Amino acid sequence: MGRRTWEITTMLWSLTACVTGLLTLYLMVNIGPMLGILHALPDDACSFNLTLRNFRPILSWELKSHSMVPTHYTLSYTYMSKGEDMKTVPNCTNITRPSCDLTYEWGNTAEMYVPRVVGLREDTELVSCSGTIFPDMDMSLEPPDFQIAGFVDHINVILEFPPTLPKIPDKGGMWLHLSLIVEEVSGGIVKQHQLKINENTTGDFTYVIDKLIPNTNYCVSVYFEPMDLHKKNRSPLKCTHLQPEQGSALGMVPPPENVRMNSVNFKNILEWESPAFPEGNLTFTAQYLSYRKFQDMCTSTRETECDFSILSKYGDHTLRVRAELADQHSDWVNVTFCPVEDTVIGPPGMQVEALANSLHIRFLAPRIENEHETWTMENIYNLWVYNMQYWKNGSDEKFPVTCQYDVEVLRNLQPWTTYCVQVQVLLPEWNKTGEWSEPVCEQIISDDSAPAWVVVVVVLVSSVGTCLLLAGCLALLWCVYKRTKYTVSPGNALPQHLKEFLSHPHHNKLLFFSFPLSEENEVFDKLSVVTEVSESSKQDPGDSYSLRTPSGGVSPSSY
Repeated sequence: MGRRTWEITTMLWSLTACVTGLLTLYLMVNIGPMLGILHALPDDACSFNLTLRNFRPILSWELKSHSMVPTHYTLSYTYMSKGEDMKTVPNCTNITRPSCDLTYEWGNTAEMYVPRVVGLREDTELVSCSGTIFPDMDMSLEPPDFQIAGFVDHINVILEFPPTLPKIPDKGGMWLHLSLIVEEVSGGIVKQHQLKINENTTGDFTYVIDKLIPNTNYCVSVYFEPMDLHKKNRSPLKCTHLQPEQGSALGMVPPPENVRMNSVNFKNILEWESPAFPEGNLTFTAQYLSYRKFQDMCTSTRETECDFSILSKYGDHTLRVRAELADQHSDWVNVTFCPVEDTVIGPPGMQVEALANSLHIRFLAPRIENEHETWTMENIYNLWVYNMQYWKNGSDEKFPVTCQYDVEVLRNLQPWTTYCVQVQVLLPEWNKTGEWSEPVCEQIISDDSAPAWVVVVVVLVSSVGTCLLLAGCLALLWCVYKRTKYTVSPGNALPQHLKEFLSHPHHNKLLFFSFPLSEENEVFDKLSVVTEVSESSKQDPGDSYSLRTPSGGVSPSSY
């Protein structure tokens, strides 16, 4: 009886949608030109998509031309049936993301809406496009998140609904009149369970699928039933193996404990702990569900982890692991994992440069494991924001900054002060934050002249250093001179009576005028010079040397 009533209700809604569509077409053809609506419709520079996500209608758009990409957008709309002027959406004015939450703007699925988006770069308008959206036919219905827990003869399906369903002032809402289908699959047999959504469907809601066969594999999928049955948006299957009845041979080997997924930057490692089992060393086998069939990833391994990084980054994946001993094994332990939602965003890199009273910071998005080095986490998520904080070194007061771009400049900082910076990734659409990077500290320099005491210290140090260097050079030159002089002339001296003769001026003049003018009349006397003999030379005659006369006699004053 309930199924028949639901089919009649669906038929009535389809008829209503058809009539509304015809009425809208009539208004477009006959009334639209008078209101100026059709003037904007031929502008097909972008395409619109409406998605019901967590019971909130999200309108997104994509430009067909990628030659010039706007930096921000402004969205406005009107109703096709009312012919009113375009109304700007307050929370979608000058936004950087190409999407807008219309929960409190659009509440009637049978209405035809005319959105218009203007793309700007700074103050220049790059693109302006319009379209039409009929939610009953055009809206994509994303299924809710859910978990399953298998028991002996039943499965608990835990549906994760928002804490409260969004409402709009006129008591409407895109989520009204929706039907949620829980689909049960086992051995090729498909069964459907229908749930009606109302205002009380909030939080974690548990639906029980009972009267099942123990020790059997079951898979579950959920989806919202659309007006167009060909547009079903099913969630990925989540599977479980029901527990055996009491007395079954299975279960003698305890299952792995604390099974969890540790995923950072899509490096997906399934981890578990080996249970206490006194009868021998256990091995483990881990699998993943692929096209409704489980595939081995790690088999008979003694490790307590398995790498699942090859999984697609999108969609839910069902993983399972069991303990084994010889021909016995434990029950499977299932884990559901969606990489794009569950992976942890690792800390981004930073390049920090201290300039005049400012810090110039460049952010580097984390790399994806097992991908090309140019492929980063920023390529996966649409809206990517950096959440940065900085502080004076040694202070507990931190200043947060939200950065929309990869470069940020912190200005008006105190000179000659050390500032520290760290950053993490923020994904507003996913309500997700990444790990903090390690702090990077830099001292700020000033754009003014250096302080007076710094100048004085630099001048004094430079002067003292120059003097010491000059004195060292002079001392070195003096040592070289003395050594060279001793080597070339080892202490030869004139006799004393000759020194006294040359010391008198009249002797010098007589000597000068006594020189003959012609070399032919020159007469020379033989002069011998000997070295003064020191006490050490007397003791060691072999070490002394002298200039002797040709006859061999020593004459200190012969001339």
